[in-house]
This record gives sequence, structure tokens and C-alpha cells, in this order.
Amino acid sequence: MDSTKRKYFSRLLNILGADKINIALSFLFAVLYSVTQVAGPIFLGKSITVTADGVIKGGDFPFRKLIFTVLCCGLSYVLSSIFLVIQNKLMVSVTQRMVLRLRTDISYKLEKLPLKYYESKPFGDILSTITNDINVLSTNFCTFFIQVADAPIYLLLMLVIMFVLNPKLAILTMFSVPLSAFFSKLVLANSQRYFDAQQNILGELNSKIEENYTGFDVLKLFGIEEEEKAKFMNINKRLSEAGERALFRSYLLTPVVVLVGKLSYAVVLIYGSYLAFYRVIAIGDIQIFTNYIDSINQPIQQLARLGSVYQTFSAAATRIFDFLDEKEESNDSEVFTAVDGGRVKFDHISFGYSENNVLIKDCSLDVYDGENVAIVGPTGAGKTTLIKLLMRFYDVLSGSISLNDQPITKLSRNKLHERIGIVPQDIWFFDGTIAENLRLGRENATDDEIMSALREVGADYFVSLLPGGISFVLKENASNISAGQRQLLSIARAFIADRPILILDEATSCVDTQTELKLQKAMRRLMQGKTTFVIAHRLNTIVGADCILYLEAGDVKEQGTHEELMKKQGAYFRLFSSR
Repeated sequence: MDSTKRKYFSRLLNILGADKINIALSFLFAVLYSVTQVAGPIFLGKSITVTADGVIKGGDFPFRKLIFTVLCCGLSYVLSSIFLVIQNKLMVSVTQRMVLRLRTDISYKLEKLPLKYYESKPFGDILSTITNDINVLSTNFCTFFIQVADAPIYLLLMLVIMFVLNPKLAILTMFSVPLSAFFSKLVLANSQRYFDAQQNILGELNSKIEENYTGFDVLKLFGIEEEEKAKFMNINKRLSEAGERALFRSYLLTPVVVLVGKLSYAVVLIYGSYLAFYRVIAIGDIQIFTNYIDSINQPIQQLARLGSVYQTFSAAATRIFDFLDEKEESNDSEVFTAVDGGRVKFDHISFGYSENNVLIKDCSLDVYDGENVAIVGPTGAGKTTLIKLLMRFYDVLSGSISLNDQPITKLSRNKLHERIGIVPQDIWFFDGTIAENLRLGRENATDDEIMSALREVGADYFVSLLPGGISFVLKENASNISAGQRQLLSIARAFIADRPILILDEATSCVDTQTELKLQKAMRRLMQGKTTFVIAHRLNTIVGADCILYLEAGDVKEQGTHEELMKKQGAYFRLFSSR
């Protein structure tokens, strides 16, 4: 067990620590199970000895003694089954509560991770950690602890009883233990990497499935189904090969341990018969030993399989804890709350996704309360990045961004976002009614306010035609309505939120020209009294902006009104003339 695995195993034990009573009870019932399970063969052997003595000696057959030993044998097996059921129930409950805590921790972690984490990791791989790895841990960790509790106690009790009955015969029986342990270690050597690979490739496979599912229309459009199918088959083949190597080493343990046990069985039977013939031991004791040899395979196999079980859940635990250990967003420390108004100032900011790749260099901008600022420029100029910095999805490398002359780093992200309304280009709706999705901006909005917002953007007509109106249930990301209708609802959501700072990121990119003209009037009403940042490629929609920023390579190259920039005949003039 390497240091990383030990560290993660210790963390799992710490999580289990909250259920100390149930764990103690589980181990108690494991002891009771082992005691009663070991007692069964003793009573069975005694009944054979009673029968043999009764036949050999003649006279009255000891039926009472025989019946008593048989009943004790049956009772011991019944009790062992009951104790095993209770122990399993306790351990399953403990494990599931541990998994519940991990899922809760993951849920909280999802909210604390920075945006760059999600932009750098495949969604399917993250989903695989949250679902598949948790399930693998749940199943195998429970199995591991049940076997850890049962097998050593059961094995120890059998060895004690065998040594009490006959040390020499016990030593012969003991040979199977180190032999089984040796072959188990040999079989499991270097197999951890296959279990690790299996979990990692499974995450890659889930990512590919999620990617192909969400982009299915694009696959069809460009006719690349066969290429994507080949990529999927390649990942699937690698997963199959890794799983085959891991499982083969796991299942190889059983025949190896069984073979060692059968050889030991033959040796003990021959030598035990010799001892019984010379009355060194009772004939029933041979039955006890042979029964224990059969039984001893069970805990040895369990202990042997613990290696593969441990490797399976530790591979899953590694991915889970690596996720939980990801660096979180910097802690919020709300120093001020008086942020009325919407004056925004970018003061000599620099930003890059890494210090060696700076995208925005020494950018300054002062936007007064209620101003309408349009941001234009070529693709990759940093338009959307500038907005992400304002919303603190990323923090600047140098310089500062302030809201009403206060640095936004001194305001909690939640409070900051409560001041900002946004109509994004990539619109997202949750599975729920139209009303529920529109209330994301203001949860106490009434139905009348929702209908008023829909009328403002001209969406009331199509909503009224849907079954149930605003109670119509949208599927995930509103896939059951058109892209243009989704954009209208997104704008209506911004109306309902009614926040002092408004961000419009290509807010009309999915609507037709006629609908866009109708929206312009509604958008002007939405923007009234708000500090507005408009990212637009349709330049005719921003000619009336108070200020237009032309960005290129992260720098503000030109700044001014439409008329001022057109007179300069610079980069903006060329961009506007080429539209």
C-alpha cells in the first residue's frame, strides 16, 4: 500500500468514525458469527464420535446424546446465519452513510470549484467520478470491511481449536495458510495499475458518450458517425483490456486457493486416519479437521480477495479524493455591502489563464452608473473574458476591478452576482416549468410579473400556445422549444431579475431579423437606468451605445461613440464597414 493509498484509506476511516457504535456492534456480531460458525463442526464431529462409539461398543445406543449434539450443531449454524445477517446490515448502513457524506462533500465541492476547472475537465469524466466511482467505492468498501471483520476471527478460532485437538495435525493443516498467502501475493503483484487504469478509462468512456450524445445533431450533420464510433470502440477496447487484466488476476485467486486447500485436505485425511486408528484422536475429530479445511478456504479466499477488492475501491477513492482536493475559489470575505448603483472600473488589469500566457494586458476602463457600453472586436480578443473577470469567475493577475469605488474582491461572489443580470449567448434552462426557470432571477416573482416580462419581449404569444402556458415543463436545457424561443425566455428572465448591472452577450443572436427589431424596443426598456455591457457581432445593434470598446488581443485599441470611432477610420471603422 503506497503512501497515497494509505492517506486516502485513513480519510475513509475518519469518515467512518462518525459511526463508532455501529462499527463496534458490527465487529461484536462478527465475533459471535465466527464463534457459532466454528462451533458447528465441533458438534458435528462429536455426533460422529458418539455414533461410532455406540456402534463399536454395542449395548444401548446413546440416542439422547446423539440428538443433543445434532441439535447443538443445527442451533450453532442457525445462530451464525442470524449474526451474519445483523453484521451485514450494520456494515451496509455504516458504508452507505459514509457514501452519503462523500456525495454531500462532492455536492458542496461542485459549488466551490472555479470555472477554469470545469473548462479544463471533460464533463463525462467529472460525472463518472460523482456517480460510478462513488458506486464502486460503496460496493467494494462494504465487502472489504465485512471480510476484514469475519475472516481473521474465524480463521484464528479454527486454528486454536485444531491445536487443542491435535497440534501435529493442526500444523499440517496450517501449511495451506502460508502457501495460499504466497500464491495470492504472487497473483496480485503489480495489479493495482490495472484497477487504476480501469477507473480512469471508464471516466474517459463516459466523457465520450456524453460528448456524442449532446453533439448528436452535429455528428449527423457532418456525417462523422463512423469516425466517432471508431474512437468510442478504441476507448471501449482499452477499457475491456484493462478490466480483463484486473479481473483475471482477481478471479485467479479462487482456483489457486482451492487447489492448495484440496491438497491439504488429502494430507490431513491420510494422517488423521492414521491417528484415529491408533486412538490418538477420536474418529469424529477427523471430521472436525476436514470440515475446517473446507471452511478454512473461505476466510483464506476472503483474505486473498481483499487485495483485489481493496485495489478496486482504492482506485475509485483516489479519483474521488483527488476531486475533493482540487483547489477551490479563493475564500469570500465580505467587507462592504453598500454597493447601490452600477459604476464599474477596470484599473490597469492584466489576466491570463496562466502567468506565461497573458491575454489581457494593462486594460483600464471607467463605466459610469447607467452607461451603455458595447464591446466589439475579432474572435479571441477577450470580450467574454472581460465579462468573466467582472463576475469573478476568474481573478485578475494584477490591477483591480471595482464596483462603486470598492474592489469586488471585498464583496462575496453571491452578493456580487446579485447585482448583475445576464443574458448569455449559451443559454441554459433546468428541467422544470417556464415559471420556475424565470424565477431564478427573483424567486418571489408573481405570475402576473412573469406574464408582464413575457409581453415585454414578445414571448407571451408562443408561451400561451404551449400546454399549461407558464406551467409548461421544459426539458433539460429547454430542448423541447426552439433556440429563438429559448433566447426570448432568457431575456424575459433578465427583465424579472431587474438588477443594476446588465450583461448582454449576443442576446439576439438566435432570433430572426423581424423578431430582433421587435426586441430592440424591449431591450431599451430593459437597459433603462442600468449599467449595461453589450457584447455584439451585429454592429448595427450597438450604434447608439454611450461608449464602444474595440478590443484586440486583450487590449482596448479604440474607445468612443460610434460617430467618434467612425471619424477616426481605424480598426472599428474597418470592422463596421466590412459587416
